[in-house]
Amino acid sequence: MEFLTTITQNTHVGYPLIFFYLVAVVGIILVIFRPYWAFLFALFCLAARNFHAAVFTRTPFAGPYLNLNDLLLWITLFAMVFELIRTRKMVWMPKILFAIFILIIIGDIVSLFKYGTEGFVLRRIWSTAIFPILFLISANIVKNEKRAKLFYWVFFVGAVFAAIQHMIFIKSVTSGDMFVGITEIRIISYTASGGLFLIISAIFVKPDKALNRFRLISYYVGIALIALSYILSLTRGIYVVGILTLVVFPFLLRGKYTIIKGAYKFAIGVFLVLFLVQILSPNFDFKGILNQRFKSFITKDAFSRAYATRLMGQKTELDLWTNGIIIFGEGSSLPPEYESAEPEITGALYHVAYSTYLAHYGLVGLFLYGFLLPMSTILAARKYYFKYTMGYGGKIALIAIACALFDVFSLPTGRHYLFATSHMSGLIYGAIWGLYRSMKVEKRAIAFYKYRQPALSSSPVIQKYGY
Repeated sequence: MEFLTTITQNTHVGYPLIFFYLVAVVGIILVIFRPYWAFLFALFCLAARNFHAAVFTRTPFAGPYLNLNDLLLWITLFAMVFELIRTRKMVWMPKILFAIFILIIIGDIVSLFKYGTEGFVLRRIWSTAIFPILFLISANIVKNEKRAKLFYWVFFVGAVFAAIQHMIFIKSVTSGDMFVGITEIRIISYTASGGLFLIISAIFVKPDKALNRFRLISYYVGIALIALSYILSLTRGIYVVGILTLVVFPFLLRGKYTIIKGAYKFAIGVFLVLFLVQILSPNFDFKGILNQRFKSFITKDAFSRAYATRLMGQKTELDLWTNGIIIFGEGSSLPPEYESAEPEITGALYHVAYSTYLAHYGLVGLFLYGFLLPMSTILAARKYYFKYTMGYGGKIALIAIACALFDVFSLPTGRHYLFATSHMSGLIYGAIWGLYRSMKVEKRAIAFYKYRQPALSSSPVIQKYGY
């Protein structure tokens, strides 16, 4: 279990290969007999995984072309196909997703025409396809309140499982008396669980009245564990963007929530997190390490030193954009001399979202990913939440709003959807759009029924239940 005690983004340690084969066998069986369960199984694994360990879990026969992350995506894709065949439905996608598919397909064709089927081109084509594919899958599978409830709890349990693995790592590196610095403790492999959006939305979620006291306490302990995991990732972008998201979030809920109540829950969460830190690692200088991480914000010189490679990478990407096609960018892949270059030459590419979108897909890409996608999702999620505030679909709507706000505020940071870390965001976006579509279909059906049966339209039964 070396993946539990090492920084996998540096050591390149994967899961034991038996994990891959077990996931494959279980996934195939569920796809054939229970497609939605197969989707939930993949959702749990994606939320619970160590992202980098999954990247380096590969079979001898497929090599770099099929890792554990890819396998889970294929399971969800076949689950959707079998689901559509069984229900005799056609595949559906919202207009914003259709526009994204058109954009990246054009970018794929341009890159293939320029550079052929080189490995770096195929990797970029696959990376850019992950988000829209999982968006599409989730939008066609999560379509009612029952499925929303299962989605929510499977997602939650998976994120808690990822946080527990992170705590095991923290415990292993802080168990001795030696000083533990940032380089020994900082692991970002669990930040891809999507749990961050569960944390933010949990502050505004109205608890399920069906939960007994033990389950409710377990829920908040789980949220505290997830929060602790993200805090201990020592990622400054998460701290800053998370605070901005929390500030703006309540203003989107109008009269559905009070800021004071949100602050109260947030204070309790912080207390639980700090308490867990002391219990798990009493010798760990958490405050000292946090101060060290935030020193880069104190002065302009400190900021420039800390972000030098990112600023250089940003300049490289902006130069590519301004010297290329302003409207559509370079395509899915950058030129080979940039894709294979060392960071000392080009800077850290793909670490500033807005310049990455501009370099690859130009102004159209920045508009679609940076504005239209999050804004249209926030509008759809708000409409759904205002109608189904107390349902699990409403909880997913809050998660989607948190995710979309994070995307807007993260444009100056490294969070974007052109890299192979966007699995959970794709599933979250797809889930709310699938639920929003179901709400609109239901609304049209009720309107049609009232039109056909005007004498019954004023019936209290019709008004309450819609039939």
